[in-house]
Amino acid sequence: MTDTGAHDPGGKVRLKLPDGVVGGATFSECGRYRQALTRDWTPEGAAPRAVLFVGMNPSVAAADVSDPTCHRELMFARDWGFTRYLKGNVLDWRATLPKDIPADPALACSPANIRALVDMAHEAELIVLAYGKLHKRFQPVVQEVLRAMQATGKPLQCLGLNKDGSAKHPLYLRKDTPLRDFPQSK
Repeated sequence: MTDTGAHDPGGKVRLKLPDGVVGGATFSECGRYRQALTRDWTPEGAAPRAVLFVGMNPSVAAADVSDPTCHRELMFARDWGFTRYLKGNVLDWRATLPKDIPADPALACSPANIRALVDMAHEAELIVLAYGKLHKRFQPVVQEVLRAMQATGKPLQCLGLNKDGSAKHPLYLRKDTPLRDFPQSK
């Protein structure tokens, strides 16, 4: 589904994709939700190496433009030797500011979201959790996403933990921040 323009997630920063990077995106019919974002720079004839980043919620990035967070994550992916970047989110409601996310978790996370995350996780070698601090009302969704990601058997990593145990958001971290294992629940 292409971006219909039916929903403006806000945000003024839209970045051009780097040369040689092909973008893709999956949106809901109404344009309010984005379940998947992809970036691919796999050399012709090579097998792609994919990494999945799981963030808080989507902003303005689409198939043909990026936003600061997705651009930063793509740079991490390239530096780590991946050739395909996959992006999903705990919540798939498109908003630049967290205050613009609906308070109702059932509205902030569409029924299609977790299935899309699982599909991308199966393609990825590694899952990087990068969702930051979400309001406590969204904790049941966070836990559902974490269980779904853990069930894929793929390694769960992050770029550090916040004091509340959530995965740090990558936007303001140093570009040489090392990956670390994300603590998994039993």
